[in-house]
Order: sequence, then C-alpha cells, then structure tokens
Amino acid sequence: MDGLRPAFSGRSERSGVVLALISAALWGVFPVVVNRGTQRIPPLTFAALSTLVAAAGALTYAALGRKLHELKKKEAYASLLMITLCIVIIPYVLFFIGSSRTSGVNTASLLLSEIIFTLVFTHFIGEKTTREKLVGALGVFLGALLILYNGSFQLNRGDVMIIASTATYPIGNFYAKRALARVSPPTILFVRFFLGGLFMLSIAVPAETQSHLSAVLYRDWPTLLLTGLLLLGVGKIVWYEALGRLDISKAISLGMTFPLFSLILLIGVFDETPSRYQWAGIAVMMAGVFFSVRRPSVDPALTRYVPRP
Repeated sequence: MDGLRPAFSGRSERSGVVLALISAALWGVFPVVVNRGTQRIPPLTFAALSTLVAAAGALTYAALGRKLHELKKKEAYASLLMITLCIVIIPYVLFFIGSSRTSGVNTASLLLSEIIFTLVFTHFIGEKTTREKLVGALGVFLGALLILYNGSFQLNRGDVMIIASTATYPIGNFYAKRALARVSPPTILFVRFFLGGLFMLSIAVPAETQSHLSAVLYRDWPTLLLTGLLLLGVGKIVWYEALGRLDISKAISLGMTFPLFSLILLIGVFDETPSRYQWAGIAVMMAGVFFSVRRPSVDPALTRYVPRP
C-alpha cells in the first residue's frame, strides 16, 4: 500500500477487518511462545535474534515486491524512527524481560492494556470517542480478561513491565499511519525490525554474557524462526495491511481479540475444557467485536495522522 485513500471505502474496510482478525490469530500464539522461550533463551538475546530474523523476512518480502526503492524516501525517516522506538525498542525490551518473570497467563492478559492506552491517545488525534467505539473496545477488553482469568490477578515486577511495554504502542501506531502514506508495509517492517534488532543485540551481548549466540542459534532455531518469520514477520505484515484500511482504534479493538484465538487453539489442539469465566468472556468479547465491526472508521482527513502537504 503506497498511500492512504481520502476516506476508507466499504470494501477496503471489510478487508481490513478480516486482516486484523488474521493478525490477532497469529498474535495469540506470540505470548505463549515468548513466555516458554524465555525459560531457555536469555530474554534480550531472544528479542534481538527473533527481531533480526523478522527483518530478514521483511527484506525478502520488500525485495520480491520491488519496494526497496522506498528506503530512499527521506520524508518517511522521522516516522520510521519513531515506529522503531515506540513499537520495537521500548516495548520489546520491557516485554521480553517482563515475560521471563511472570506466568504465561499474565503475559497474554496484560498485553490487553494496550487497548486502554489506545482509547486515551486516539481521542487527541482526531478519532472521537463515541459510545459505539467505547462499548466495542471495552467489550473486547473485558471479554479477554474473563477468558484469561484464573481466579485472581496478582501483579509482580514482570507484570508491571509488560503493562508498561504497551504504553508506547499507540504512539507507534500513530506514526505508522503517517508512514503508510509514504511507504509500504514491507518497508516499515524491515526498518523497524532491522534497527530495533541491532539495538537490542548491542545491549544483549554485554548484558547477557552467559549466553552464546552460536549455541542459541543451533539449539533454538525453530523457536526463533516461528517467532521471527511467522509471528512477527507475517503477523505484522498482515497487521499493517489492516491498519492501512482501518482507523487506529478499530484496528486495535479487533487485534485485541487474540486471547479468543489462544483459547480456540487450547480447546482444539490440547483438549482443554473452558471454565465458566472463559465462556462468559467469549460472549462479552463477541459483543465487543460486533460493535467494533459495525462502527465505520474515522475519515483519515479528519485525523492528525495524515501528513499535510
């Protein structure tokens, strides 16, 4: 996608909804893989290597799509740097370290904090907080909490780090919307993954001296490929295609359905029986999705994320 339309068309909006839900399905696997992976791989090393794997995938995708010339567009540099800082460097450092210090359930559930930060932030960039928007977002949020509820929620230092990791996502998504008016998703992903991965590797090597990169690559390459190529690479390509077709609030609300897909996976593959909280969560989340889907996206021309001539 080389630019944003003056307004979102109905067909574009429908495809955006489908893409956002596909991205959510892939994202539902991410917290589980990271939580289990950090039990073997030092967190910063895991974050750096999986991000660089994602960068290689994004570079290949950009080359196949003949988008590499977009790297010369200097007008997109500021937005690309802000995306890297707010969506990769700050969140990944906090998330991977925090995930190594808490449970898998908390790792997944606390990522839902993003929807609250998004509701607050987007109000100030032209996406007016309507009743339908609020009901849809909170329905998804509360439904996901019920799905992940296991009797109690107790926060430790790792939990706080995961909550903090979601605070800068709305800012990053704001700059992503701006960047999408200049360059395509593969270009954005390559820059954010490459720069972010190099930065995290530069702090992982001295901070986690007990880890040997060659040993990690040899032993854990399947986990790195799954996390880097599929969950980060393909997942985020699909996400940016969705983000280009929806406003930020609607895209985030649909993306936050990822716990539902995690639950479907657990029921279908691992034969787990849902609790009454999880069944209630599914019902509440579906109501939230209904309100999120029926609400039309805000015209980009009325927002602050479209660059002015």
